[in-house]
Amino acid sequence: MINLSYEQREEIGLKFVREQLDPVSPYGEKYLRNEGFYPEAERGLLLAEFTNITLLKEAWEKEKAAVEAIRHAMSMLKDLSGSLKNAAGQTLNEVELFELTSFCLRLRALIPLAASLASYEDLIDIRLTDPENMLKVLDPKGEGSSGFYVEDERTPRLSAARQEKKQAERALREKTGNRELLLAKRQAAAAEEDKALSEIYEQMTRDMRPYLHELAANMAAVGHLDADLAKALLACRFHCQKPEMGGDTLYLKAALHPQIDAALKERGGHFIPIDIELPRGASVLTGANMGGKSVALKTVLLNTALALSGMFVFAEQAVVPFFDRIEIINRDFSDTSKGLSSFGGEMLRLKAVLERLNEDGLALIVMDELARGTNAREGALIARGAIRYLSGKNAVTLLATHYDGAADAAKRHYQVKGLSRDHTAESLPAAQEKDALRQIENAMDYGLIRVAPGTECPQDAVSICRLLGLPEEIIREEP
Repeated sequence: MINLSYEQREEIGLKFVREQLDPVSPYGEKYLRNEGFYPEAERGLLLAEFTNITLLKEAWEKEKAAVEAIRHAMSMLKDLSGSLKNAAGQTLNEVELFELTSFCLRLRALIPLAASLASYEDLIDIRLTDPENMLKVLDPKGEGSSGFYVEDERTPRLSAARQEKKQAERALREKTGNRELLLAKRQAAAAEEDKALSEIYEQMTRDMRPYLHELAANMAAVGHLDADLAKALLACRFHCQKPEMGGDTLYLKAALHPQIDAALKERGGHFIPIDIELPRGASVLTGANMGGKSVALKTVLLNTALALSGMFVFAEQAVVPFFDRIEIINRDFSDTSKGLSSFGGEMLRLKAVLERLNEDGLALIVMDELARGTNAREGALIARGAIRYLSGKNAVTLLATHYDGAADAAKRHYQVKGLSRDHTAESLPAAQEKDALRQIENAMDYGLIRVAPGTECPQDAVSICRLLGLPEEIIREEP
């Protein structure tokens, strides 16, 4: 089972993307909040989700006014799941009965709006039904008013009590009797009215219990429709595509990371989409510092997590296996709470991941600069060893590193294109430190190229230092 921590979801950008979803009802919010990752055993549910998103995406493009009317109607629905829970075991009060009446009437108004969509009948597991049985209890006269009032004729006891109260109130207004006696008569009649109403509320609650499951099913359908519409609108906004699911090779074409893309655009840059194909076994991604390795890893992780959580991906094309686990090994997530160094925490995390390989199911393992917390010789040794060990395991592994030789045993070797050879200290205009960093970012090519295993890592660190204006005495090679 995939279990990403809050910090990991935030780090890879999953939290950012899910926060871009805009459900309009509390039921849609609840659906999205409770939605997890779909395992292969729930393939049918995930594919149904993709079908719904596709149909609703087309509806937004062709029937925008109808979709907007549906979303407006759903936004008027209040969360009454608490009242439904109360109704199962206790008597509802007047406010709760009023709110349920209003909900049923608004639901009844929503149904024809939803049914007007050309694709409504093709939506899977989303069907709204008329709450007529509930309304027969709540609004027996069929007046269709969102207000709630129990008519005098509901019971003789209520009718008599209200008649007594009206007579006392009229006499008080007209001053035709002893005031104290009239006040006592009015108070007694009001108490009798309350008792009569309590009996009626109790009976109404009993009468509606057989239909609570119907109302709960409608609430769930509203949540599903609202959530899938939110996903469809996000897909339209960012031109996201439906992923293919299955197999044991992860493939992304022209994939991007929307959060990083937005940050780059604010600084005048742009995100270069990546193409990558990761078969079962171990693959390596190399590049210099500042070269974009971490960006590529986050792009892979984000789009994989989106597909497995029932959303379209930020890519032109994607094939995503049904991973049973997503494992992220990054020093930023190391456990230092027990006094361990970041390197020690990272190695314990690696050990735990390797032990879980004995469990059933395919894993996605992503490692960012494994063993960078130790010296270069030993770090390279550990990185190479991890690649050799994972090459034959039931996992798709991607290790980003700047260690030479780490890719020798890899199934695939990708390299970040990095800094163009055309850029020198003289090719970029003089700038302040912050602007210089921005110029370097803009000069970087974060695209990926596939290279032969064992290809040396790009050596951009000295060039970057030179572009930043460090003294030549520091970075020039000694004779």
